[in-house]
Order: sequence, then C-alpha cells, then structure tokens
Amino acid sequence: MKNRFLRTAIYSLFILLLFSQCKQKEKEEAAAEVVTEAVALDLAMPSKDASAEPLPANQPNSIPVKNTDSAIERMLTKEGTLIWETSNVEKSHAAMLSQAKKYNAYISNDNQTRNDYQTTTRMEIRIPSDKFDAFISNLEKDVTKFDEKSIEVLDVTEEFIDVSARMKTKKELEQHYYDLLKQTKNVSEVLQVEEQLNTVRADIESAEGRLKYLKDKVSMSTLHLTFYETTSAPVGFFGEIGKSFVSGWKGFLYFVLGIIAAWPLVLIFSLFIYWFIKRRRNKK
Repeated sequence: MKNRFLRTAIYSLFILLLFSQCKQKEKEEAAAEVVTEAVALDLAMPSKDASAEPLPANQPNSIPVKNTDSAIERMLTKEGTLIWETSNVEKSHAAMLSQAKKYNAYISNDNQTRNDYQTTTRMEIRIPSDKFDAFISNLEKDVTKFDEKSIEVLDVTEEFIDVSARMKTKKELEQHYYDLLKQTKNVSEVLQVEEQLNTVRADIESAEGRLKYLKDKVSMSTLHLTFYETTSAPVGFFGEIGKSFVSGWKGFLYFVLGIIAAWPLVLIFSLFIYWFIKRRRNKK
C-alpha cells in the first residue's frame, strides 16, 4: 500500500514538473515571437509616403514648392568660390574679417602662404544663408575683376525627408521595445530586448546627428575665398643668368663651410695620404 502511494506521488511530481517546463517553454517562444515581430517592424517602410510630410515652416533658407500631395519646404544651401588678385593682401584680409563680423559670419579656415613671387591667403567663411548674397554684393564693390567666381545652390530636401522618415520609424520601434520590456520578466528575454533597444537607439542618434548637420548646412552657407598679391615681377633671360651666378656663389660658400665643419675628417684623410705616399717612396 505504501509502495503504491509512493509511486503515485512520484508520478504526480514528475507530471507537475513536466507541465511547468512546457509552460515556461511556451512563454519563451511567445517572447521570441514578439522580438522577431519588432525586428520586422524595424525593417518595414513607413506606412505613409515620407515625401508628403511637410518640413517645419520655420526652417531657414527654405523655399515652398508645390507637391501633388501637399506643400513641402525646399531646403537649399549655397556654396561659393571667389579668386582674385589684390594690391595689398594684408589689407584685403582685414577687410574680410570686418565684413564677416558685419554679417554675423565666422571664419572656419584661414591660412596664408608665401613664395618668391606672391603671397596668397585662403579663407573659408560660414555666412547666414539669408545674408549670403548681400555679403558677395558688398565684396564685389571692392574687387574689379575675379579670376574665378562660382556660386552653387545645393538642395538637401530629399535627404532631409528620407532621414526624418527613417528616424520616425526608429522611434516607433523604440517605443515598442520599451513597452515589451515592461511586460518581460525572464532575464534572458530582457537581455534580448535590451540588445535590440540599444541598436535602435544608436540608429536614432545617428539620424539625429545627420539632421542637425543638414540644418546647419542650410542655415549657414559656405564661401571659399582666395586672394593673392604679386610680390615681384618675373625676370628675363639676363636676369636668370644673374640669379644663376648668385646661386653658384652661394653653393661654393656652402661647400667651403661644409669642409670647414668636417675638418677632423679632412685632417685624418690628409695624414693618411701623406703616410701612404711617403711609404711608397721609401720602398722605391
């Protein structure tokens, strides 16, 4: 009787453990399915047409353009290159600094190079887009002739819309993971969800950085300036001959100075030659 009761108890315990394991496996499979669905949502495209979403109306340097679905704001930025000769490169440099301050611009790059014939200054100026044309117009008053003048308008509207739509999808996926994290109790499931959440968070931060860069590019246009001053006129044939004589004399002086600097080696070499010649004479 006792043996039968003991066997019944063991069988019941075994059945109970088996039932518990099945329930736990079902929970894990359900959580895995949710994570899989969330990943699928990450790869899915937005349900709405991204190009139909209007950009913020206060976006700088934006131009409204009619679209078949709705009005969007064109995000435009300008880049320019100006090259000219000046009679005084230092005076022109000071004028550019003053003009940049006048138009609330800033110098992002400024360097100067010199050679025997000219002094050249290269500057990169970031100018508020709404003051870009006025800056160039004011500059043209002081420059009579440009060696090169090019202005390019860049449209970043499509990229801005694309990045904005992708970031919106990522944020929806992020919220989905947060909701899933609140419902998850198992440690392994929590780690899985957090890993996916970190990946989505990194994508969102990357998209936010790109949007910030595009906004800055639209709000501040870029102007590349190169101005130079000719310091000496090219010489003719006889002038080149004179320069060659001068270069030759300098080379001779450098040679003599080199010998003087190496006098210990010259002395040792001279003594060796003297000893060698004297030895040959004694043999004869």
